[in-house]
Amino acid sequence: MKKNLDTFFKPKSIAVVGASKMSTKIGHAALKNILISEYECKLYPINPKEKQILGVKCYAKLSDITGSIDLVLISVPAMIVPQIMNECVQKKVKNVIIISSGFSEIGNYELENEIRKIVDGVKINVLGPNTMGYKNASDGLDASFVFGNPRKGNVAVISQSGALGIGMIYLANNEFVGLSKIIGVGNKLDIDDDDLITYFSRDPETKVMGLYIEAVKDGREFMNSIKDCNKPVLVVKAGISEAGARAAASHTGSMAGSDDIYSAAIKQAGGIRCRDIVELFDMARALAGQPPAQGNRIGIISNGGGLGIMLTDACVVNGLKIPKLSKKTYNKIDRILPDLVKPNNPVDLVADAGFYRYEACTRALLEDPGIDGVIVASVHGGYARPSEFTGAILKMVRERKLHEEFKKPILATWVGGKEFEDIVLDLKTAGVPIYPSTWRTARAMLSLYLEGERIKREKGLD
Repeated sequence: MKKNLDTFFKPKSIAVVGASKMSTKIGHAALKNILISEYECKLYPINPKEKQILGVKCYAKLSDITGSIDLVLISVPAMIVPQIMNECVQKKVKNVIIISSGFSEIGNYELENEIRKIVDGVKINVLGPNTMGYKNASDGLDASFVFGNPRKGNVAVISQSGALGIGMIYLANNEFVGLSKIIGVGNKLDIDDDDLITYFSRDPETKVMGLYIEAVKDGREFMNSIKDCNKPVLVVKAGISEAGARAAASHTGSMAGSDDIYSAAIKQAGGIRCRDIVELFDMARALAGQPPAQGNRIGIISNGGGLGIMLTDACVVNGLKIPKLSKKTYNKIDRILPDLVKPNNPVDLVADAGFYRYEACTRALLEDPGIDGVIVASVHGGYARPSEFTGAILKMVRERKLHEEFKKPILATWVGGKEFEDIVLDLKTAGVPIYPSTWRTARAMLSLYLEGERIKREKGLD
């Protein structure tokens, strides 16, 4: 039975057990993060030694609070956590985040099992232990102890590593990937990846999901949650080597299984396996901002022949096709190009290509029914201004909203220096994924093709 996590992510009342006046304490940071959030709720710091913390009235214990409590954050030494969990059960708390560490990740399975027995058969959702908590950017709630606010967007991130989850916030911000929510699952005593996938599949603020996992507790439930999800699910699975598996066991107490089995299961369920976190965000950016590709036939445009060849190789290695141009498209492009070059796929616009060549050739490929996606590339050859490459892409993205035949993904890639910084920013802010690597561009396009195939299977069209 899947969990109801509505009050978990949107609590009307929150208690912080272990709240502290000391700025170096995790309980202080957790309370402060909630206070500075743009989120309205009742807030109860719990500390028997204090009257108030950060200007908020303090309570000695949970039972001293007269109203109901939707969410409790626990930041106390591990040995005290079972006592607090018993108080949560008695208070009929709906949701608990155990920030505290010192459980199965260091081999202390008995203490973790003690908590499991306390909540067994009780209607209470437990995140952790050994977790950073979560940040709900959609609603402006920071229920974590870590610093850093993600841009608001439509990508939900689930991480088994808290520190990596924090790093992903900054990486996402740098890549202009907006997040709806980011959550650290820690040791996954109760709330698991499949519970969150199911919740985010129904979350109107989430369009794409990204997961960092070291192991899953229930493989069948994990697969079924991805299979039943109507949104793209990206998965980074760590611990694929023997040494990596040992590290995972000491990190979150996870026992990593066969990597081949994980790959097959994720693919069969309809998820997309990512090689690392950078690739996860590359693909997430493409999936969140571009329409899925209806096939794997890709058109490539470049002002540098070498760059076009490398893009072709990267696409082919990743299972994408670079078809020959149709006669109609060939003739269109032939009228655009200078006499010294003939149309091909990839289309070589020549180094002095400006706005017109880029715009007209991109349009020709978008109009071609034999092309499912377009990659537009620019190398700073010292002849034309890179901004003209950007202007052509932005115009095509605007016109895509008006023309049904234009509803194909457009990705961009570039080779150059500082002159590209502003235009890269322009494209990212407009939702056009642009990458400084042919390989990353091809992998992002692959994710759009795989998502198109998943949608076809879902509709019974394959």
